[in-house]
Amino acid sequence: SAAVESFVTKQLDLLELERDAEVEERRSWQENISLKELQSRGVCLLKLQVSSQRTGLYGRLLVTFEPRRYGSAAALPSNSFTSGDIVGLYDAANEGSQLATGILTRVTQKSVTVAFDESHDFQQSLDRENSYRLLKLANDVTYRRLKKALIALKKYHSGPASSLIEVLFGRSAPSPASEIHPLTFFNTCLDTSQKEAVLFALSQKELAIIHGPPGTGKTTTVVEIILQAVKQGLKVLCCAPSNIAVDNLVERLALCKQRILRLGHPARLLESIQQHSLDAVLARSDSAQIVADIRKDIDQVFVKNKKTQDKREKSNFRNEIKLLRKELKEREEAAMLESLTSANVVLATNTGASADGPLKLLPESYFDVVVIDECAQALEASCWIPLLKARKCILAGDHKQLPPTTVSHKAALAGLSLSLMERLAEEYGARVVRTLTVQYRMHQAIMRWASDTMYLGQLTAHSSVARHLLRDLPGVAATEETGVPLLLVDTAGCGLFELEEEDEQSKGNPGEVRLVSLHIQALVDAGVPARDIAVVSPYNLQVDLLRQSLVHRHPELEIKSVDGFQGREKEAVILSFVRSNRKGEVGFLAEDRRINVAVTRARRHVAVICDSRTVNNHAFLKTLVEYFTQHGEVRTAFEYLDDIVP
Repeated sequence: SAAVESFVTKQLDLLELERDAEVEERRSWQENISLKELQSRGVCLLKLQVSSQRTGLYGRLLVTFEPRRYGSAAALPSNSFTSGDIVGLYDAANEGSQLATGILTRVTQKSVTVAFDESHDFQQSLDRENSYRLLKLANDVTYRRLKKALIALKKYHSGPASSLIEVLFGRSAPSPASEIHPLTFFNTCLDTSQKEAVLFALSQKELAIIHGPPGTGKTTTVVEIILQAVKQGLKVLCCAPSNIAVDNLVERLALCKQRILRLGHPARLLESIQQHSLDAVLARSDSAQIVADIRKDIDQVFVKNKKTQDKREKSNFRNEIKLLRKELKEREEAAMLESLTSANVVLATNTGASADGPLKLLPESYFDVVVIDECAQALEASCWIPLLKARKCILAGDHKQLPPTTVSHKAALAGLSLSLMERLAEEYGARVVRTLTVQYRMHQAIMRWASDTMYLGQLTAHSSVARHLLRDLPGVAATEETGVPLLLVDTAGCGLFELEEEDEQSKGNPGEVRLVSLHIQALVDAGVPARDIAVVSPYNLQVDLLRQSLVHRHPELEIKSVDGFQGREKEAVILSFVRSNRKGEVGFLAEDRRINVAVTRARRHVAVICDSRTVNNHAFLKTLVEYFTQHGEVRTAFEYLDDIVP
């Protein structure tokens, strides 16, 4: 149809823009930017040493790197590395060639772990004394898959997803809901809004959207929907944009004793759920031994082939290898198909559900329903990879939190960052959306600001959290700080200006770092464990300054940019807004959804440290400052810093 055609054309153009921006960015990294500057942009880690190496699952070499130590335990600089990233390993001493490519499996504040395929021979040469660096590489595979999915969407004719496509492009209205029998819920603790969402999702014909604001138990609801669908005998394909979001669902479904299968590179999966990965299931299957034997045979024939010089023998050996390889492929595919069809729920990332993966072995209309969690964080193109596989979809997420990350600002503005979930929620509204309204995370004072500004005042705090404060935690003393849910520390008029660095893209504010440090000390002195506190700032440079100042004193403290914190929670959150200048510029800070995410990570206490004069130039931030002023405690930075002269 014309709507699909123009959508696909535009998306392909935007993806091209995004791709070019990414390639351009990486090229500029390699050509004219110093390694140090790359590190400050968060895409390179310098001066690492090998702290341990071991053989992980399926013969892959896992190497853990940490910063070279000079004195005390060092923390990694602020970076944008996440598990699943493709990275290049370089020897720090020699400028030139890459030693290997690997997949990042784990990042903590102090170390990164990378999986290298067993084929790499460099492990003998990995030296504990040596210095290494890691650089983030562009991921071509993802782009190819997104393009392929869009082209498949354009050419789609009469498969299982035909009527779904009509609805998602507004060609036909969603069908009326079907009658469903009264349910027995697996989870007896669901609230009314969650139960209603479950019933709605099961009764819709093509499309249901579960809108889960922060702390409202979205995953709990999605898990219940999946269990009910399985009980009805439906085959479910369950996806999410990131590995961590998929693993989260795998963990929850595993607790419910479901037959699940997780597709994807084992190196990218949490250790706790690797037993559900395709590799692990295959390794336990009856055909595992046969497959291993065929592999051994191939290796032996290879050796014979190397040894002989005889042309005729060589050609015989080559034919033998060809036949063995064919048999190996058939055996492996049969085992895979067996594993896929015996699972009730198959889980993968959106791009991991692609047609060039194991799912190609299944018939076209195998799945009855596709569930996409964290849909608001996914590029719409990536959703079309799983969506073409079923007649019905259930989307879950929160389009009032951060949209999918893009490199190209131009592409984002032109519509690349508009998610499928947001597009459909705008178009159909209440006809396809059910919102979860009871939240189980935040004190009601923290929640109310978000509820009123982002969620039409719909949220209520569950009685278990509505009034909880830091001082109610075991071992925490009642002090001024632990007795208030909202604290604003205002630096207006104190001269704590942001750094004016000419070449820096990012912003920092040393005065705010000192204030954060003093507030953390007050909380820790009152007995709040550092691991229950998060320090969040929208600027990478500020994250670095905070880490340099705080990590050695409070190693368990989490210090991150907002974007790295979505989906997480802490008892106390301290926000450093950084911007403080005479011009009143707020820049990048002004993305409303970013601030929403930052504030709603907190369970019992939020402290905002900012210059009200500067941030009040932005309408949304102004509402936040006004809300804290009305409902929270306000202090001026003068109360903290003796050396400020008004």
